[in-house]
Amino acid sequence: MKNGFTLIELIMVILILGIIALITVPTVNSVIKDSREKSYNNQVDLITDTARTYMSDHSENLPSQSGGEFCVTVAMMQKDGLLSKDDIVNPNYKEGSSEPTEKDEYFNDGVLVTWNGNKYTYTYGDC
Repeated sequence: MKNGFTLIELIMVILILGIIALITVPTVNSVIKDSREKSYNNQVDLITDTARTYMSDHSENLPSQSGGEFCVTVAMMQKDGLLSKDDIVNPNYKEGSSEPTEKDEYFNDGVLVTWNGNKYTYTYGDC
């Protein structure tokens, strides 16, 4: 009697491992994508909230209630010490990508502050 596995047993083990991989890889990729998206949104929320703080410290820059807008850039918030380099890392960054949410390693846009008739609105993006 020989000790060992037959070719059929080895093929079955490989087949089972392949099936497990087919099931788990898409799920893991989906979880990673969702976590990056949540992290990206959290970074945008942090930058927007920091712009609110910046504007409360620099209220002379608030747009008039008769119209106008003001852009608070990430660089302005960094200069005031409200954001650090670690606060603005883009979790979606992919080298060479042209997608707006993936092309920059760091957030470098700004928050547009406008008066909408009854309150100030803060919108992250190009400004």
